[in-house]
Amino acid sequence: MIPARILLVHGALADGSSWSKVIPTLLDAGHNVTAVQQPLTSLPNDIATVKEAIHTLNNENEVPIVVVGHSFGGFSITNAATDEPNIKSLVYVMAFAPDEGETVTELGKNYTTLESNKLFYPDAAGRLLLSQPAYLKYFAPDVDTCEAKVLAATQGPFDATRFEYPSGKPAWKQVENKHYIVATKDQIIQPELEEFFAKRIGAKKHVLQGASHAGLWSRGKEVADAILEAARGS
Repeated sequence: MIPARILLVHGALADGSSWSKVIPTLLDAGHNVTAVQQPLTSLPNDIATVKEAIHTLNNENEVPIVVVGHSFGGFSITNAATDEPNIKSLVYVMAFAPDEGETVTELGKNYTTLESNKLFYPDAAGRLLLSQPAYLKYFAPDVDTCEAKVLAATQGPFDATRFEYPSGKPAWKQVENKHYIVATKDQIIQPELEEFFAKRIGAKKHVLQGASHAGLWSRGKEVADAILEAARGS
């Protein structure tokens, strides 16, 4: 098997270290791994950051690239991977997978409003966060409490404008091999919406029974196994 270049894209309320439970398994399998750091200042800025990372990988060699997005990272990879060469697979981990013109607000309007959506609060710069109690209860309830507190302390605040930003042409219409991971106890993105995304984009679906939005921490090995499957092209 030819080693892949695996690009991991975190979501809001997180940073690149959110893949720390996933990366060791990918490295042990012989793949090259990069975890991008999104600025979370706006979706256009996030998308540009991910696109630059894809360009860097493409300039290094022509090894196949597997692009993986968690949460809002799914929105980023949907747009950043469009029209890029050497993209072998897309993997969505409890992530948004919009079609052209869709916004996150529009995507969620047909689903029950989650309690967590009412609890974001602005920092001094107007970017949104969750309090530590809310983070532990809604974002990472299945993560060890001490570790979840660390995650809450290092969460990436994000801009409020991203909910209304329309997606461009989606990469998932260009890339044949796609995987989607659903967390059945997600309280940040509705599991029913995740199921919808998985079906609409024609992805192979992986289900983390009982997992929260922080399944990449609590179920890191299973998330990594799905990414490895994508890297094999299966």
